[in-house]
Amino acid sequence: MTTLVRRLIILALGILAGVCVWPAAELVLTLQAGFPSYLAFLAVLGALVGMLMGVFFGTAEGITSRIKARIPNGMLLGALVGLIGGAVGALAGQAALWIIGGMVLRSYANIQWVVLPVSRSLGWAVLGIFVGAVEGIRAASPKKILVGIIGGLIGGLVGGAALEYSRLLMPHIVFSRLIGLVILGLAIAFFYALIEQGMSFGVLRILTGDLKGKEFLINQGRMRIGSSRRAEIALPAYDDLAAVQAQLRIKGGEVYLTNLEPAVQLTVNERRVQEQKLKLGDVIKLGSAKIFYKYQ
Repeated sequence: MTTLVRRLIILALGILAGVCVWPAAELVLTLQAGFPSYLAFLAVLGALVGMLMGVFFGTAEGITSRIKARIPNGMLLGALVGLIGGAVGALAGQAALWIIGGMVLRSYANIQWVVLPVSRSLGWAVLGIFVGAVEGIRAASPKKILVGIIGGLIGGLVGGAALEYSRLLMPHIVFSRLIGLVILGLAIAFFYALIEQGMSFGVLRILTGDLKGKEFLINQGRMRIGSSRRAEIALPAYDDLAAVQAQLRIKGGEVYLTNLEPAVQLTVNERRVQEQKLKLGDVIKLGSAKIFYKYQ
């Protein structure tokens, strides 16, 4: 799977998240009168939206890596993190409404077209931060968490604004909220993928064997390479590799590759090495796996 296909899958998951959130959100909205307070209603609505979006975004790594075992764990973690983020985001949006509302002229036009959309967009941005950080939390990767925070923040803010203004600009369209939720999910996915690409240190493309053509984005400070499906760069089709055969690490903005099991030969540009600083265009051979290091 190429990095382009990976990005397209992430975008598709964002769209599906928005579509699936819509009926659940509509159900909660119809039950609003039964909640003990407006804050309780907001917290439940936000938690539900966040939970469902977290489930979809939590499956991304398992689907793109084709490692099924990562999917259920990602879904469960995504649901939990998204639930918390959604509730916090909804309450944060309400707090922003109180603060911003006290700082601007309290006219109907300002409240309807400025205060409400802006404050709620800030709440969606908080939800985006939590949802975007799900994969980084699962991988225990500070770098991926940072990618998720930045991408989720921007995506939540942009998508949240689209969601809020879609209801104002299309009040008579039955599916205006659906359109807004789809844009929200798509925006979080788009900016996550964009920031991930911008903050990565290149791509490893497999040149030989059953995984020929598969690409791995170097998007963590440390990444293990091996036959184990738990490795960040999992090569289970190459049985001559150890479970954890080698390690990539980022140091001073440079990518270093270290062979952890000397019994299997590591070569870079046909020269045997134990550890090597990689440069774009390098051809790596690790056991029977031949790998090309490129930018994107």
